[in-house]
Amino acid sequence: MLAGVLALGSACYAQDIEVEPVVLDPSFEVAPVAFEDVEIQTISLTDSSAQAAAYGDACCNYDVGSCRNCCAGDGLAGGGWFVDGWISQGYTANFDHPANNFNTPMTFNDRADEYQMNQLYLAMGKNVEEESCWSLGGRVDLLYGSDYFFTMARGLETRQDLTRHWNGDGPRAAGEAALYGLAMPQMYGEVYAPIGNGLKVKFGHFYTIIGYESVMAPQNFFYSHAYTMQYGEPFTHTGALASYTAGDHLTLHGGVTNGWDNFDNPNGQLSALMGFQYATDTSSLSYSFINGKEDIDGLNNRFLQSLVYTRKLGSRWTYVFQSDFGLEENGKLDANFESDTAYWYGVNQYLFLKYTDTVDLGLRLEWFRDEDNARVIAVPIEAFSTGGNYYEVSLGANWRPYDFVNVRPELRYDSSNINLLGAQGPYNNFMDKQMWTASFDVIFKF
Repeated sequence: MLAGVLALGSACYAQDIEVEPVVLDPSFEVAPVAFEDVEIQTISLTDSSAQAAAYGDACCNYDVGSCRNCCAGDGLAGGGWFVDGWISQGYTANFDHPANNFNTPMTFNDRADEYQMNQLYLAMGKNVEEESCWSLGGRVDLLYGSDYFFTMARGLETRQDLTRHWNGDGPRAAGEAALYGLAMPQMYGEVYAPIGNGLKVKFGHFYTIIGYESVMAPQNFFYSHAYTMQYGEPFTHTGALASYTAGDHLTLHGGVTNGWDNFDNPNGQLSALMGFQYATDTSSLSYSFINGKEDIDGLNNRFLQSLVYTRKLGSRWTYVFQSDFGLEENGKLDANFESDTAYWYGVNQYLFLKYTDTVDLGLRLEWFRDEDNARVIAVPIEAFSTGGNYYEVSLGANWRPYDFVNVRPELRYDSSNINLLGAQGPYNNFMDKQMWTASFDVIFKF
């Protein structure tokens, strides 16, 4: 498939319980969970210099710049062909021991008190050469594991009615989806044009440029993910995205896509995906947004913006601030059962410390406001659900005893004021308003 592209160039919680979207007038659809990239590059999985870079070092995903376009090693240099991969597997202990064995509304490491093989990941392709001539490249990513369920795209892994194309049945989605399956989160071609300081155009299926955290396990400090990433943002797009180098520090992005996690958009409309990144040796500021109609009938506009700021604090500390804001027209029913706009927004803060050459420490503080309960529990009906605040605090470490191994222990506390039809809270199978988890995973790169 990739060779064909190059030859041509030469010439959610809501997901776990599968809540049916509320039908409004005009109708709307609760989108599946989604994810990102500012110009996705792969990680050289055998380059010791790349692995030695820590959260206080330059050019690491959680340091200066986007978490989606750093940590590239020698395997990506020179525009040659590459094959990279890893396996991420872990265990999450839930202090409540929920009877259904799910840590919902937590996704990705969503299974309680049992082993998970989250990602067996393979990326292959050819990098464009950013020189004074035209260059062609492309990439295909395959993900097998429990994370497949959260990265599926409509029209690719699923049909238009969201039934699965090739993954089987199991305990997810009310018994309709297997614990483990296969997804193809990226499949795109890329062209480099020697226009001005350099123009790159990506066309196909690719990760989003929105947000900070990534689907790809090695590009995150924590094993678990923030609510913002899990429920507030898309994961993938299908379309075209151009990136232009406007100077030594500024990169501009712009394109059109099929919207949030759509390989094939059922309403036939396109969404605008735009952004920029300004990066220096010590700090980075990136802004991105997506705007378009995401419902089946193509009537209701959805808008999301994300701002990410990173700053090095001396030689050992790094601070990251993220703020998202999203809305969808006719995305909820108010107390009178009339259609109204749904909102979600939040703030994430990260602090990383390079403790030793092989150990990094990290803290994540998050407040996520699902004001109308349209994103997490996906019951945007004011008469049935109230509240909307989610808080989480995560303490973690990264231990890299070898260049190809990263061990990520984590302690996490979640709380929420959600009330849903008399349920006691969103945790422990709707029995609690708070949740404690202790987890770890091990990433082996090859």
